[in-house]
Amino acid sequence: MGIILHRKLARIVYITLIISSLLFVGCKSTKVATSKSVPLDYQQQKDFEKVFFEANKQKVLNNKEKALELYIKSLTLNKQSHAAMFQVANLNYQLDRFNEALYWAEQTVKASETYNHWYYGQLAQFYNKFGKYTESAQLFSSMIENEPDVKENYFEAANQYYNAKEFEKAIAVLKGMQETFGVEMQSASRLEFVYSAIGQGDKAIEAMEQLVAEDPSDVRSRGFLAETYLKNNQKEKSIETLQGIIKSDPEIGKAYFALYSIYEEEDNYSLAFYNLKESFKYDDVSLQQKMQAASIYFSTLDRDTVRKNLLFSLSNILLEKYPSNVESHMLRSDLETAVSNYSEARSNVKNALKIEHNEYKLWSSLFNLNTRLDDNDQQIIDTEEALELFPNVAEIYASKGYAFINLGEFDKSIDIADQGLEIAVTKGDKINLLLCQASAYSKLKKFDLAEKTFETARALNPYNPVVLNNYAFSLAERKVNLDKADTLINLALKLEPRSPFYLDTKAWVLYGKKEYEQALKILNKCMAIAPESTEYYKHAKEIFETMGNQTMANEMQIKIDELNEKK
Repeated sequence: MGIILHRKLARIVYITLIISSLLFVGCKSTKVATSKSVPLDYQQQKDFEKVFFEANKQKVLNNKEKALELYIKSLTLNKQSHAAMFQVANLNYQLDRFNEALYWAEQTVKASETYNHWYYGQLAQFYNKFGKYTESAQLFSSMIENEPDVKENYFEAANQYYNAKEFEKAIAVLKGMQETFGVEMQSASRLEFVYSAIGQGDKAIEAMEQLVAEDPSDVRSRGFLAETYLKNNQKEKSIETLQGIIKSDPEIGKAYFALYSIYEEEDNYSLAFYNLKESFKYDDVSLQQKMQAASIYFSTLDRDTVRKNLLFSLSNILLEKYPSNVESHMLRSDLETAVSNYSEARSNVKNALKIEHNEYKLWSSLFNLNTRLDDNDQQIIDTEEALELFPNVAEIYASKGYAFINLGEFDKSIDIADQGLEIAVTKGDKINLLLCQASAYSKLKKFDLAEKTFETARALNPYNPVVLNNYAFSLAERKVNLDKADTLINLALKLEPRSPFYLDTKAWVLYGKKEYEQALKILNKCMAIAPESTEYYKHAKEIFETMGNQTMANEMQIKIDELNEKK
């Protein structure tokens, strides 16, 4: 099909029944030069009608093949029936027999002694389908001659000339449309498009300026003009036009949003931020557009106070305007999470859950925030409520199991993981639950069961780095089977060489082997990758103490205290 909208072929399907009923009545027409058909006698007419109307019946019943067969049969009785030809063309098109469809559409137009809008429209669309854009355009142009008051014919003809790259003809048709109907949005915007496509920006601007001149109060046309100025590097005129829109109507959010985009591109952040905030106040800018605009500032949130303040201001506007919308609460939750305000982030997730209680993604966010807050009691409460809604989601059982471990209720952790394993389907879910059980067994000092569980998890996926890491750390922590622990963690590091968690385990294996200097070198890498984590400083402190280096152990404790104060 062409670039712009065309008359839908579905419309042709719909009107065929009308054509059938009008077969012997006639339609709005103008004479065209074709040969006249030979009239049928009474019996021939009767035989034809019988077959033709049976074909109509089969078509209504959606028996396309049978209907097509009957229409073709009717043409053996009346070779000049343009109505039957029209139906044959239409059905062939529906049955994806495009060559036949085009042939019969051409025959329909040739056979009809009078101009018929539907026949011409069908053939013009089929020409378009086959990429015969010039033929399609010419046919639509002839439709303009016969129906000069039908706007759609002008628009279709212009589209097809554009597709045929006959741009001047497309422009001529559109100007003819304006002479007939006046300067309107449809013709002006299409002229602007064509002129822009062929690099005639001045004429594109002129087309839109003429539209605005017709009705200077029309905000939509002025907005298009501003966009046209911008496309043609007349930024100041674009800004002036947008500011004029706002002056006449200060509640046009799209005008503010357009100004925001211009100033953002110029790195004029003060004006960009002002206009973005204003645009957020109005409903003609969609919530999706607002969310996308806000999201681009997340990457600089931790190092740009101005943008951080802007984001929170925008979030306040969204919460006020869309209090019943989940996205506004989740944006605020993401913001609070980004600045480590996990309690506030959790409150916003809970607000979102009040709106969409059965949306699992929200529950998953809640579980993650409970974990960050180390709020295991609340995790138990929330997972129990979630399990009533989602009894077949294995992740919930794992979240509850780890909460029980953190609360020192290891047997309960093992039991809830068992329940999860009964419903778990994917290997990933099964592995997560098995790791939870292995951790609980280790805490209970049931090391044989812990190792057996780790091996079960490894059997499901021998190259799962989390399994390899946790298994290795479990051995290193007890300083047993360290060669096996080293093999496991080395494989994990091959898969993810920059993971600070896996590097930390490698350091702990080396510590167990009394290779203290090597262990400390690796812990330094961990601190460089994740400088805010106290875990690596704690491990370094223990190694320094084992080495008898109390000065460095004290330095590690100072760093630990500093990090804890920031939390």
